[in-house]
Amino acid sequence: MLTERDAVRYLLAHELLGPEHVVAGDITVADISRRHHNYKITCDGPGYVLKQGVGPGGVAAVEREAAVYRLLAAGGDQLRAYLPRLHSFDPAEGALVLELIDGAQNLREYHVQHGYFPVTAARALAKVLGTLHGSTTPTNGQRGSRPRVGHRELPWVLSVHRPALGFLHECSSANLQLIQIIQGFPVFCELLDGLADDWRAESLIHGDVRWDNCIVFGKSPAARKTRMKLIDWELASMGDPCWDVASAFNDYLGFWLLSIPVTGELPPDRFLELARHPLEKMQPAIGAFWRTYEEHMELDPATADQWLERATRYSAARVVQTAFEQMQLSMQLTGNVVCMLQLSLNILQRPREASVQLLGIPLRGTWSR
Repeated sequence: MLTERDAVRYLLAHELLGPEHVVAGDITVADISRRHHNYKITCDGPGYVLKQGVGPGGVAAVEREAAVYRLLAAGGDQLRAYLPRLHSFDPAEGALVLELIDGAQNLREYHVQHGYFPVTAARALAKVLGTLHGSTTPTNGQRGSRPRVGHRELPWVLSVHRPALGFLHECSSANLQLIQIIQGFPVFCELLDGLADDWRAESLIHGDVRWDNCIVFGKSPAARKTRMKLIDWELASMGDPCWDVASAFNDYLGFWLLSIPVTGELPPDRFLELARHPLEKMQPAIGAFWRTYEEHMELDPATADQWLERATRYSAARVVQTAFEQMQLSMQLTGNVVCMLQLSLNILQRPREASVQLLGIPLRGTWSR
């Protein structure tokens, strides 16, 4: 694997850095590894993110991401504006080099830093997803061109109640408890199966929309952050566009739920009022996101109702996925995660009420089952 020193040599070899940067001595390399081996390289000039896959699976994922960047960049200037620039991909090293956007931060950092949920950021994400889905999704009787990417399996969380043995071996003790809770409610399992049955592979989807993958920035590093790029495309595939929409809903719901101080010292009916980030403060952004997406996709009222209800139901599964991710290294479920499971079941059982009461988005009443 490339070390911090290797990262500079690598960029020099690929002519992304020049000898003048080394002479100036202003190059800094920061290890920002998560699933993969990642470095952030900055200097008095362009910055870069160097991403290297770990193991055969990681190398394949990074290679797939590079292929998706190439595919989307070839789709025209409109979509290219929402992507970081791909500088190079080296199959031999399994290394991907992307542009580092000066003065940018991810949307989670932005929300935490400022303590509010700007409508402008929500609309920007809606435009990114609307541009992506709109070029490949049939709407109003029109079918877009389908990109040449494969289908992948359904999101794993839709079958979390029927785990394979290998999956169980990788679960924490807390997540084994989480699975047992879901399995203890047959209606929960049936509703998750219903989501899998309703899956529609209609467009190219990002597959992992979350605030950590939404990079916000301005015209200059000091300017207001009103622009957005979407990163980490390794899970992109043909899939249901409502999954990406649901994933956007989920980050608001998860941020709200995880801000509630769930303890044994307070009665449950007081939990919601003590949330550090009340849901009603997020609802204007959630509503702006959906309205912008709906307009960008040019959905007729009946289709909009269908998509909103499906996305609301999918958001329940994404809440379960967030709970699972929170507990991946834990021995015991927390009170917040138990609340997340309860919320997920409530959404699945009453999606129309959830779209109004939780998301603040009323359906238009044009569609009935």
